[in-house]
Amino acid sequence: MNILLPLKQCLAILLLAVHLFNLAGYTLLFEYFMQQSDKQLTQQLDNSQYNDSGLIEVKIVLHAPYLTSWSAYERIDGEVEVNGVFYNYVKRKVHNDTLYLLCLANKNKTQLHSARLAYAANVNDVPTQAKDTGAFKKNPAGFEYQQPVQLFTVALLLNATGEKAQQPAPPVVLPYINAPFHPPQG
Repeated sequence: MNILLPLKQCLAILLLAVHLFNLAGYTLLFEYFMQQSDKQLTQQLDNSQYNDSGLIEVKIVLHAPYLTSWSAYERIDGEVEVNGVFYNYVKRKVHNDTLYLLCLANKNKTQLHSARLAYAANVNDVPTQAKDTGAFKKNPAGFEYQQPVQLFTVALLLNATGEKAQQPAPPVVLPYINAPFHPPQG
């Protein structure tokens, strides 16, 4: 009888550990592996251990005055996710009004991310997402309260004499709250 008690405790601890791993442990484990993948790729990029033919060029128009063009690319760190694929920035350059980014696909991180999503779907018994069938989708909660911002312009009207009317005065906003007491005297 004394042997069964520690066995039950060990079994309870094991089941609790499995449950906690399913709750959040796998997420932490995948995040750790993704960070290690990022460190490894960054080290390879710093040591120029990559193939230039694998670089993808992204052009972004810059609307900033007084830009100076750069003669060469400079090393930069960063990442972006596009359609489930992770890309790491390798180099950047500004020429005239355009920012040129050279990116490298991070295959390890993309595979880890898709494996994490697949594991989470299997553990939580969620069916994999199929292509959009065009069926009606319910709006997310609170969507009906997110009204689009409307921009208004105030045009100056002409009087009968042909002169411009004065601009309408904006409403006065008081920066204080009326209170039944006076502020302390200092």
